[in-house]
Amino acid sequence: MAEFRILSLDGGGSWSLIQVKTLIDLYSKAGDGSDILGHELLRKFDLTVANSAGSLVLGALIKNLSLKETLDYFIDAEKRDKVFVEYSLGQKLLISVLHVVGIGPNYITEEKYSGLETILGDAGAQAVTMIPRYVGPGDRGRPTNVLICAFDYDIKRGVFFRSDVQSHAASFGPNVDITVAQAIHASTTAPVSFFAAPAAGPEGRQYWDGAVGGYNNPVLAGVIEVIANLERYQTDRESIKVLSLGTGSIVLPRARPGADDDPCLVVPPGRWSVLEDLDKLATSILDDPPDAATFHSHVLLGCPLPSPGTALPARSRIVRFNPLVQPVRSSLNARWDFPPHMSRDEFCAIKDIDMVTMKQSDIDRITDFCNRWLRNDIPNQPIRANGATLEPEIGPDRYAAAKAEWKELFFD
Repeated sequence: MAEFRILSLDGGGSWSLIQVKTLIDLYSKAGDGSDILGHELLRKFDLTVANSAGSLVLGALIKNLSLKETLDYFIDAEKRDKVFVEYSLGQKLLISVLHVVGIGPNYITEEKYSGLETILGDAGAQAVTMIPRYVGPGDRGRPTNVLICAFDYDIKRGVFFRSDVQSHAASFGPNVDITVAQAIHASTTAPVSFFAAPAAGPEGRQYWDGAVGGYNNPVLAGVIEVIANLERYQTDRESIKVLSLGTGSIVLPRARPGADDDPCLVVPPGRWSVLEDLDKLATSILDDPPDAATFHSHVLLGCPLPSPGTALPARSRIVRFNPLVQPVRSSLNARWDFPPHMSRDEFCAIKDIDMVTMKQSDIDRITDFCNRWLRNDIPNQPIRANGATLEPEIGPDRYAAAKAEWKELFFD
């Protein structure tokens, strides 16, 4: 059967610059992304599935920006501020008493949509169903389909904006006629700690970020979309290949009673409070440890599961690229330590950066963190890791090894 390629783009706010830099490293011969346009990249895949800031990256690709231009929208403060417009301190106090204690929404929902319309232009005005025609047929002759994740605010259900309206994964209900800009706006409106109001959609509908429905890492939604349409797409499970791009994850072990681990490297037992738990719940939708969606997709595709005594890590037809803020140790009983190429101050600083930070100093730090990962100095997220040692069980734990698997899988 003909192979089927999926590109999956996680949510992650400003950290999604990591996805763009990864695509540049993988696909730009010039090395800076100036030589590959969005449509050319999209046509390399049969389906692109995205959530939240990953859908912002998708929007730039649909607009046919080069990867270099796409990266500028994350790096350049003036361009960033067109989408993420902050409330003033006075506005924060008016809209939410929670800001008195340091939590609550920071960005204006309506301004985000205006910024998206301006940035995306004609591409943003296209109906999602028209994307295959707008982008052109893919390298394997199939339509270049997309799937964008969101969450219906009113009926409290995950929703998907898809270009393939005949998909067997869709219900028989009428398809919502939504534009690219509206779909991305819906997918990027994370609640409570990020945006005050849900995103307004067609027919009076309202939406939150797809992460609320559990799709911050949308790879499983993409895999199910294809499996539901195997006959229509003339493929089979064994022919599905996935490039899954994350936006950085923090993986800290639990604090061990009596151990002398640095408190910056471990998670202490939590002390609950209503206000702090509201903030914790809101930010938890952006987390996915231990990245269950990728592991579930690995199993669903029939990829091998390791057993005791087999060589580790096991291989997959999913290549996961995602840098980790993660400590290291030399043995099971040793103390946790900082990665060899990160000081304590650097580790603690990157660990505490907000997902949707707009501070240039934070953006610079995320960029440096990504560059270190690309140089193999920072761990890569495996598809499954040992819960005690954090050693990889499925998928590589370094960028260079993941890139080697990508080359073998996508350029065989």
